[in-house]
Amino acid sequence: MRDTTDVRHSLLCDACVGKLERDLRALPGLHQEGLHHIMATSRRRNPTKVSGSRRRDHLNVSALDARGNIVAILESWASYVADELGVTVPGRSVPHLTCFLLHHLEWLTTQPPAEDFAAEIRDLRTELLRVIDPESGDRTPLTRQCVVDRCTGTIDASPHGPGAAAGNGSIRCSAGHAWEVREWLVLRHLMDRQRKEAA
Repeated sequence: MRDTTDVRHSLLCDACVGKLERDLRALPGLHQEGLHHIMATSRRRNPTKVSGSRRRDHLNVSALDARGNIVAILESWASYVADELGVTVPGRSVPHLTCFLLHHLEWLTTQPPAEDFAAEIRDLRTELLRVIDPESGDRTPLTRQCVVDRCTGTIDASPHGPGAAAGNGSIRCSAGHAWEVREWLVLRHLMDRQRKEAA
């Protein structure tokens, strides 16, 4: 393990460090809350099921993406700390990663990428808040290329988009491919892989 006893000054102002710490501490709760928003349901619910009434569930791609982003980004920063300090990351869950980064926060704020770290954590918190409370910010329409090979259609999984869950509880692309509720997580992984390959 490297000697970290040398005194270095934070590259962030005191207020910025305080904000960074608050943002980090908020992430586990926001990540958990985002889980409840992956499959959003219409707020208009009739307590009495009427024959022929349809479910209005839809896949919230923003929630899936935000929850995936938080794990990837926290793991990246935790790996940076572990590599630099010769320590081991205790776990890969959001609470473990957050706790680990908070433990090393003082050291992190003295490193050259301190501003990038603060910006990414701030952006994660903002992204999760927008998923949980869409009224807090504008949302970009979630239109993606269809994941079926050689299909030129698009998938619009926004709440009122043409690809959003129809009465039969499915998401469709503009060319007609469909995914039932049980397949939504698989669809998300296919979308992620497609996006990474494009990048």
